[in-house]
Amino acid sequence: MVSFAQLRKLKPSEFEEAADGWHKVSSAAGDAKDRVDNEIVATLQRDLKGDVLDAALGRLRRLSRNFQYTQVESGLIRTALNGLASELRSAQGKLNDALADAEAEKFTVKPDGSVHWVSQRVHMPFHPEQIASADSPRVLLHSDPQQAKAQACADRIAAALEDANEADSRYSRTLDRLKADNDLNVTNADWVDAQGDMSALRKSAGTYLRGDDIPKGKSPVDNGRWWKGLSADEKSDYASLFPASIGALDGIPSEVRDEANRAVFAEKRAEYKIRLDAMPPEPWPKWVSTGGPYASQVCSDEWQEWNRKYHFEEVDAADKGMDAIQKRLDAAGTDGLPEAYLLGFSPEGNGRAIIANGNPDTADHTAVYVPGTSSNLSGIDGDIRRMTDLWRTTEAMAGGQSVSTVTWLGYDAPQKLGYATQRHYADDGAPAFNGFVDGLKASHESGTGGHLTAIGHSYGTTLIGSAARQGELHADDVVFGGSPGVEVGRALDLDVPQGHVWNQEADGDPVPDLGRWGHGGTQWKIGGGVGVIPSDDLFGANQMSTDTTGHSDYWKYGKHPTESLQNQAAVTLGQYEEVKRAR
Repeated sequence: MVSFAQLRKLKPSEFEEAADGWHKVSSAAGDAKDRVDNEIVATLQRDLKGDVLDAALGRLRRLSRNFQYTQVESGLIRTALNGLASELRSAQGKLNDALADAEAEKFTVKPDGSVHWVSQRVHMPFHPEQIASADSPRVLLHSDPQQAKAQACADRIAAALEDANEADSRYSRTLDRLKADNDLNVTNADWVDAQGDMSALRKSAGTYLRGDDIPKGKSPVDNGRWWKGLSADEKSDYASLFPASIGALDGIPSEVRDEANRAVFAEKRAEYKIRLDAMPPEPWPKWVSTGGPYASQVCSDEWQEWNRKYHFEEVDAADKGMDAIQKRLDAAGTDGLPEAYLLGFSPEGNGRAIIANGNPDTADHTAVYVPGTSSNLSGIDGDIRRMTDLWRTTEAMAGGQSVSTVTWLGYDAPQKLGYATQRHYADDGAPAFNGFVDGLKASHESGTGGHLTAIGHSYGTTLIGSAARQGELHADDVVFGGSPGVEVGRALDLDVPQGHVWNQEADGDPVPDLGRWGHGGTQWKIGGGVGVIPSDDLFGANQMSTDTTGHSDYWKYGKHPTESLQNQAAVTLGQYEEVKRAR
């Protein structure tokens, strides 16, 4: 309970000083986590082998998880203290304004906050001194103008005290939640509880920070301008309180997005692990025969009902994808790999994941890869591996320049071949791709955006083409592999400089010729036609050689990178003279 005397003497800065202390704790925990992940683990994996290494890694990963949990929870405490200080300062300001007006009117404010005044109507038949306070009834001195003024002052004092006590109650409940178990193991339950802490604090801090104030539907440049306009405390508090929104905001620094998305990732991964553990045993047998002369295997009714009730397939698929992402995050610093940046994440539906090898904000050259048909969170491991192999290949050719390669699963790809003939998946996802590319350009520390290459595979090339057709694709080069068509009929229609569209079609890849009738572009001129794809001379792309076969090996690495992969690396680096052309 905040009294009148306490609110008068209150120093909100003391709460902010405490918040600064928790900020230091949070930052120190984050730095410690990064050191464990990127330095200590990498050194051990280089120098140790066998059971000793496995035991050490287990302990270090637990330590890293503990540091991250400390970072997230300390950030929430910091935000709560900053929010409490802000609201108490506002209440104190209201109180001080009321006291200043009371003094100007020569009213007396007693230690309990009551307001006293002397009536100017001394001839009235009752005691001239009356007390107006929030706890006493209003006396009916309608003929005394001072009464109304005194009562107004008393009401304002009462309102200020009410605001202070309401804030104190809200934040007290939230801060009481922010307690960790006194042990050395951060469990999945702890992370789920942290998710609840965040939700509770959003309700408490509704007048301090509002999610609606985070830009929505704005350009990456506007997003970046909003972010730069925040104070250091506001940046930290927004990232702690609304990590999913901040992590998805194109145009703000990649390090900020990574930290925010890692918090969301840790909480969601724990939630899905708990959901899987809580499911009753899977019905057996899963598969039963339909019987008859044309018998086939189908899921049993019991299994389908169990799956519908517990959403097993959806949860299990997301869990597999999150394990793959965690594997890449854990690999930072090992085998020469750079730190990974989680620039987007959601387990909902088919899932979203954007993972960068190296920081694209500081890279001289960045490649952004869009996967194709059947891409989803459960299969993200293969897409991450493709960009990891491209990073290795490009880094070896870079001559000291820095490189970042990005896996962009930021859209709902068609999940079956039968759906891959439809354009709406590409058209629906293209604006998000344009926003992401523009965001990388806006957040690049050079101020010029660096050299950026958009790479697409299969239906991913269709999305890149749609991005150019619908808006402006601000890439410097475009690379297509196994393209079924890109919705436009000429390389000149892809927004990149002339001569900077590159294509690969491997022997035995059936997709380009099959897909041209659904996604090929049109040229309405003499010698033109319909169903024009990047593999056609008429399209005007640079045809790169491939030494792989089929539809899925354009990024094959093996013991050494393939010629197909080296060609992509050369384009990514702008080393066009090193590109081997198709004969």
